[in-house]
Amino acid sequence: MRPPREDTKPWYRQFWPWFLISLPGAVVIASMVTIYLAVTTKDGLVQDDYYKKGLGIHKDAAKSATARQLNIQAKLTYEPETGEIVVALNEAAVGQIRQLHLTAFHPTRDNRDQVIDLSRLDERTFRGTLLALEPANWRMSIEPPGGQWRISGRLAVPQLRTAELQ
Repeated sequence: MRPPREDTKPWYRQFWPWFLISLPGAVVIASMVTIYLAVTTKDGLVQDDYYKKGLGIHKDAAKSATARQLNIQAKLTYEPETGEIVVALNEAAVGQIRQLHLTAFHPTRDNRDQVIDLSRLDERTFRGTLLALEPANWRMSIEPPGGQWRISGRLAVPQLRTAELQ
């Protein structure tokens, strides 16, 4: 039987010591990145006036209920290259509306939200221009200037260019 071969390489030229050192090293680097992100980014999900926002939900629900009673619906079309938004209302919404307010809510960052006025093209169609929407599942909300009703829906950018608002 042959005696075992002695390894003559120094420890720092071996695989296993570096592998074992790399595991805790990776954890240290990941924790540094996490600390950097926690310090430099703003948590957009926490509201300072959460109580007032909660009370406002009841008003929003009443506007949505009014839109359901009136059977108001719309089809929203978004053109990402130009930022153009076209909203076509159904027959139930046709009336003396000259302008609509559109609010585009980002799902996680409130500083990305946009509010624009849509101008009337014809009896049922309104048009406006948004800044470019980044890829996200945007919540779109439309209401007349008086705020009697509100309809809303989701627009998944860039997968979809249209959304049904109810």
